[in-house]
Amino acid sequence: MIDNLPLVSVITPSYNQGKFIEDAILSVKNQDYPNIEHIIIDGGSIDTTLNILKKYENAYRMQWISEPDNGQADAINKGFDRAKGEIIGWINSDDAYFDVRTINAIVKYFQTFKEINVIYGNAARIDENNLLLFIIKPKKFDRDYLKKTCFLIQPAVFFRKRIIDEFRLDTSLHIAMDYDFWLRISKFHDFKYINKIFAVDRTHKDRKIISRRTDMINESVKVSKEYGNFEKTNKLQSYYTYLLKSVYGIDTIWNLYHKYNLAFDIKLDAMQRTMLRQIKP
Repeated sequence: MIDNLPLVSVITPSYNQGKFIEDAILSVKNQDYPNIEHIIIDGGSIDTTLNILKKYENAYRMQWISEPDNGQADAINKGFDRAKGEIIGWINSDDAYFDVRTINAIVKYFQTFKEINVIYGNAARIDENNLLLFIIKPKKFDRDYLKKTCFLIQPAVFFRKRIIDEFRLDTSLHIAMDYDFWLRISKFHDFKYINKIFAVDRTHKDRKIISRRTDMINESVKVSKEYGNFEKTNKLQSYYTYLLKSVYGIDTIWNLYHKYNLAFDIKLDAMQRTMLRQIKP
């Protein structure tokens, strides 16, 4: 019975991502967990986005609005305001969930770890053509390390509703709003790392952390001043630590090709080539 299952709210901010948003939609629609609401907050897209939203609005439990906003953080906050679920997920319109069992697994983890309010995991990096590039494996939670760099992969993070009852994103931030959010939350709540691939993190030329890399670093420095000293990731890890994480990533890729049920059309290269990409410096 759906009534006995916790409702999960997934928030998706959107603006002119018609090229990718259908994958995000399908990754939620295709979940095998039956009690999900998908809330899409569009900022007034003028590309194909609205046609795609209309195509799926009656296909599953999805609601959407399209109106001007004050940026991505404002859109996400609007989604938080509408969320009724006990558990909250947040995927941007160019990201997605990886496996059809992601939400089901997340609910079970929250039921098991009752004292934990934030759960996060791994993500698969894909390109604009949906080709799997490599696996991103963050470390177990360490707030001192978080003060130096944002090692969490945002679409692979889930939290209980009590988090958004206490916190909202800072709308003055346009790139590092998630980093600021995690830092503020982590002062009061415990985070739990799960060694599973939960989400897809897509790289493409228009992604803000690529097209506006200087702005991203400057915002991250601004955010971290209250908590610690931001450093570029490549200065934080020795080469041997990097290799060790790559080996762990290779093990995850092996499991990926044998144990996962993809939530949308991700293109899998030959496993050996994907493993080689994992250890490329």
